[in-house]
Amino acid sequence: MKTLGTLVVLLAAVVGAQSRGEAQDRPLAFGVLNQQSAILTAERWNPILHYLTSVTGVPLQLKMGPTVQDTDTMMGRGDFDFVYTNHNFQSEFDHIAFRVIARWSGDPIHGVLAVPSDSEVRDLRQLQGKRIAFPSNDAFVAYAVPVVALRQAGVKFTEVFAGNQEGVLAQLKARRVDGGAVNSRFLRDYQQREKVQFREIFTSSGYPDLAVIAHPRVPAAVVEKVRKALLDVKHDPRAAALREQVRFKGFDQASEKDYDGVRRIYRQIGQ
Repeated sequence: MKTLGTLVVLLAAVVGAQSRGEAQDRPLAFGVLNQQSAILTAERWNPILHYLTSVTGVPLQLKMGPTVQDTDTMMGRGDFDFVYTNHNFQSEFDHIAFRVIARWSGDPIHGVLAVPSDSEVRDLRQLQGKRIAFPSNDAFVAYAVPVVALRQAGVKFTEVFAGNQEGVLAQLKARRVDGGAVNSRFLRDYQQREKVQFREIFTSSGYPDLAVIAHPRVPAAVVEKVRKALLDVKHDPRAAALREQVRFKGFDQASEKDYDGVRRIYRQIGQ
């Protein structure tokens, strides 16, 4: 019996050691906001996460909910170790000390209200009583920013929620709505890819592109590895193929203060 007891203890120790090893090797969840379909998101982000994993040794795995609201809920309950988003600047997430570590590189993004190129609508006020598509009521430049502009212009309109940026533009292309609110970068990319043109009747001032944020539970050393690798994408020769594949420049340095304007607009619409 003593021998059997010893064996059980040893077995438990081995299982415990394996469990600890598996926990250390378990990928960290990298959440991505639903700006596109899951397929297009995976096509863009899986190569980025593969590069980050290969150069840092930190295993990262793409995670997102089926809808924007689901992804935001996952972020709020701590399902993600890192997240690419700007919804964290809504007041409901103030209790989580997320840390901004980088942002998508490039020009500032703008909120755009667009209509079909042959539409009679040429001015913001002409959207009075019209159907306008938005990705969701949590979006920043594609909801909060244009809604503030519409309210300031005294325009009453009907909201149509399309799920993501691509959905807005697809509805606008199919003429199911009179106007669509989108991120300027997605508008440009969609027009090039789909060989279609829209007329911009409102373009906001610029805001920093979406941030990569880290959950406070992630060890500082791990966060620093990932932050450095994100910034290195712009210059690392090993990332040349990635930059071409994803058609982006990489990531830039960013801080909490950079997003003060984002917080301010969210508060203006009560979020």
